[in-house]
Amino acid sequence: MQNIIVFGVGQMGRLIIPHLKEKHHILFLADNDSTQWGKLFEGYSIKSPNEIVAYDCNVVITSKKYGSEIAMQLQHIGVHRKRLCFCRGYRATSIYTYEVYPLLVEEMSCTNIPLVQYDILHNVECETTHIKVMVFCSFFSVYTKQLIENMAKRYQDIEFSLLTAAKECKEKIATDKLKHIYCFESMTDLKTILEQLPLYNAMQLLWIEQEWAYFYQLIRKKTKHLNLNIGGSDFYRANTEERNFKKKLIQCADKVTAETTGIIQDVEMYYKDVVHNKIGLLPFGIEVLDFMHFVKQEDQYRFKKDHHISQNKLVVTCGHNAAKEHQHMAIIDALCALPKEIKEKITCVFPMTYPSGMDTYIDEVHSRMQGTDIDYVILTDFMDFQEMAEYAMISDIMIHVQTTDQLSSTMLEELYAESIVIAGSWLPYQSLHEKGIYFLDVNTIPDSTDIMKDVVTHVEAYRDKCKGNKKIVWEHSSWDELAPKWHALWI
Repeated sequence: MQNIIVFGVGQMGRLIIPHLKEKHHILFLADNDSTQWGKLFEGYSIKSPNEIVAYDCNVVITSKKYGSEIAMQLQHIGVHRKRLCFCRGYRATSIYTYEVYPLLVEEMSCTNIPLVQYDILHNVECETTHIKVMVFCSFFSVYTKQLIENMAKRYQDIEFSLLTAAKECKEKIATDKLKHIYCFESMTDLKTILEQLPLYNAMQLLWIEQEWAYFYQLIRKKTKHLNLNIGGSDFYRANTEERNFKKKLIQCADKVTAETTGIIQDVEMYYKDVVHNKIGLLPFGIEVLDFMHFVKQEDQYRFKKDHHISQNKLVVTCGHNAAKEHQHMAIIDALCALPKEIKEKITCVFPMTYPSGMDTYIDEVHSRMQGTDIDYVILTDFMDFQEMAEYAMISDIMIHVQTTDQLSSTMLEELYAESIVIAGSWLPYQSLHEKGIYFLDVNTIPDSTDIMKDVVTHVEAYRDKCKGNKKIVWEHSSWDELAPKWHALWI
């Protein structure tokens, strides 16, 4: 629990404090009424405000009427404004609760900039008979691009808008599928945009980002249907404080979705009644699957030739991007432990086309592989969907052992191509096994040495076991199958 000091033991404070102590460790209470000093309330000592400066924790101001004056008082005696918070009550479904907000957000005022000036497409909001859907994603993501473009292609009754901090969305997303791209550069911009937005039929949050949690009330007021998607990083990589801060968004949402049953179970275990009866499975579609239907043998031969990949060796895919979480060095150690006769039969391919800024790490992987006796290729150039499809079709084996993941689309592409996938057992993929998808699990990365030896030795037998994966992956991950389920969220 986070340490806090609570300022104010008046009528509002006495109402709020029992709620605050459930989520925070209260060091003591403070109040301007000197007759209260030395007394106890709810077991906490009431002290002079001057004693607050000796502590380095947040101060929660309970007074709504005099909150601004108290904030100024505390800053005057030396309490940094970053430590100042307010507590406000709100109703989520049938539950009335209280949440803590930083002063920097509470005191934020809007700009005088009209809404249309935040739209980098420069379109004015107007009446429409279409279903108005606002997608929230502060950064550019291929998932955002694919969701908007694939749904707009299949449903002409939807008018999409995007709320983001990434101006590059204008170039990277087909803008004929978007009515508005509202772009913010600060929390003040974000509040200004939200204040001016008209009512939307649906707002779809792709990942529960902290920016949205600050303004959950504004967001809730601006839409008939509020839907959240929980990803791997925004849940597993968030600390307890971040998870609890995002709780209010989850409470007031209509539907919550995730890509795997494993994540759903973990979210249900953590948030309990907050997500009861409103969380369900809904993956993003994988557009590359559509392209894989049309990859020919000559395309595969050309791809290998262009990227200097041996035509006669088994292609072993090591991770799927340049992030260190893919544990490339540990994979290399496991490969180096293979017998010489196995190494001679494989070419290791390291797809490291993203994220940007990983040149130093890529050089490290390159140097490490140079010191081995294993044939290898590092892919660094951007690949479009056609090239991604061609690569998936030439990959024989994939080693997928990143530290955390929700559900890798690249891994699913390999499974669709009937490649032999070796995945870390710590990743939340049990639901894929339950669907009947065949792949191999390793408890540790060094375990992949023995598994690789057996797979390379008996590769045709393992390929036979993978032949049922194509149909299952299509039903699980193709846009043709998933689009109607996304559409149902918004109507």
